[in-house]
Amino acid sequence: MADASKLYAGILENMSDGVMTLDMHGQIIMFNPAAEKILGMPRADILNQSFAQVFMMELEGNDDFNQTILDAVYQTSVGERSIVSFKRPDGGESILTVTSSYLRKSRSNKEKNAGVIVVFSDITEMENLRLKEQQLTDDLKAKHAELQESYLKTEEANKNLQAALKKVQVIRIAATVMIIAVFAGTGWFVWNKNLKQVVGASPTSAQDGSPSAVNTITVSPQEISWTVSLPGFLEPLKVENIVSPMSGKVKHKMFVDGERVSRGQPLVEMDTSRIELEYRDAKAAYLKAVQRLEVLRNWRNEAEIQRSRRSLIRAERTLEKLEREVADTGLLFDKGIVSKRELESAVEQLQNAELSYQSATEEMSAVVEKGNAENVEIARLEMMNAKVKKEELEQQLKEAVVKAPVAGVIIGPQGAAKGDETRKSVERGANFEQGQVMLAIGNLEGLSVKSSIDEVEIDKLKVGQKVLTTGDAFQDIVLQGKIANISSQARKSGNVPSFDVIVEIDTLQPEQQKKVRLGMSANLEVVVYHNPQAIMLPVDAVQRNGANAVVTVQDAATGELSEVVVETGVTTLDSVEILKGLTPGMAVVLP
Repeated sequence: MADASKLYAGILENMSDGVMTLDMHGQIIMFNPAAEKILGMPRADILNQSFAQVFMMELEGNDDFNQTILDAVYQTSVGERSIVSFKRPDGGESILTVTSSYLRKSRSNKEKNAGVIVVFSDITEMENLRLKEQQLTDDLKAKHAELQESYLKTEEANKNLQAALKKVQVIRIAATVMIIAVFAGTGWFVWNKNLKQVVGASPTSAQDGSPSAVNTITVSPQEISWTVSLPGFLEPLKVENIVSPMSGKVKHKMFVDGERVSRGQPLVEMDTSRIELEYRDAKAAYLKAVQRLEVLRNWRNEAEIQRSRRSLIRAERTLEKLEREVADTGLLFDKGIVSKRELESAVEQLQNAELSYQSATEEMSAVVEKGNAENVEIARLEMMNAKVKKEELEQQLKEAVVKAPVAGVIIGPQGAAKGDETRKSVERGANFEQGQVMLAIGNLEGLSVKSSIDEVEIDKLKVGQKVLTTGDAFQDIVLQGKIANISSQARKSGNVPSFDVIVEIDTLQPEQQKKVRLGMSANLEVVVYHNPQAIMLPVDAVQRNGANAVVTVQDAATGELSEVVVETGVTTLDSVEILKGLTPGMAVVLP
């Protein structure tokens, strides 16, 4: 046994890892040379000293290291590997891995915790290498971002060029329409003049049933659609920020950044040890408040008021008795039967009884006043406050496991700037305040598509218009949505003003969710006009007669020609929509 002890002692003395042993009272009973070297603290100053005295009072700034040791001593966290920083007395700082376990001993065939063994290693160099590697990764990401920004600028320049080309195209179309209108008007004038000459000059022809031959088109409804094409990028339908349900540390992290999660999936478990303590105090305060309120509501039946009432009755009876005795003693004194001293003694006792009666009366009033309506209301309000506090802590305990409110992808908090505390990484041991944003979920139950449109076409779009969304990466899928928002203020990209457009796709089928990814490019077809029963005529069939638009129709039975006033709608390069004035089956004369 002695040889084994020497062997174990030799192993501890030559270990490269630091080893520190504490008994269950927190006293340091073993501290090997490696621990002395890693922590930079003389072994002679540590042994047989209180852990709290050495590490918490004399040496500051090591809260994470101290908390890890205390969790093991108080049996709340043992056997887990933690990575903490440690500030040595010489001012240096090391990164340590700390693992704790129990030291057991047997007594009466039962094992009992005799202490805590803490093993720690210095991984400062490894951590520095990891940070350098992370810095290189960040630099590569920055270069990638610069390349992406250059690409976006190139795309923006292309958009500006396309917008300029669109303006030129619109001018060309307007000029073409004007030229067509001029020629059509001239042709109509000449044709109408000849027509009148023919009609007026050959009435017999009409009577003979041989009217002049004219070129006609039969009115028939047809479906027309007018769309505007826009580019865009897929984004979440909404970004749900998830906040901490309580102030405390993260106990378990159950997700990976960028992971797809389902609705109700556990993400984070918070440490509830402090909340449980507060909840027990709040519950005790609530029960006391309920008892006090019940006592005040039934105050007249309480023991305290009964005692005061009995004291008042005794004082009153004593006073009445002494009043009679003083009266009797006064009669006896007048007859010379008793001395003046006895009379004075009786009067003195009466005066004391009067004071006792007055005191009992005041005490009775004060006791009764405790149960008045105002005190009952105060007790009721205190009970309600205690109940709210208890229920709030109950709810926090129920929400200790933070779950995903929607299906989606884990992303960074919305609107969080770099360096903002809302960007704090969710890791085991990380502290969060109640209501502080921990992470965010991009809702993939639907999608939004962000696009922009230039000032030439902005008037064509309206909120609520139907939008068909396709993409090069999901060519076999057509997503149906609608315009949810059109910016009221332009943003300048180069010299061309453009307006942001947001399209919402409310729902995605499970198969669609598997194929689409956030950030994918998308092609939008906005249906700006649709009429399944439109009446379309060639542009030259519609003429102007003063302020009215007119067409010439031919009667099917008689062959007679007449002008009909019409209301026009959408105009294309070669056709115009007739909203009113014509019905299907009519024969419209073409020039």
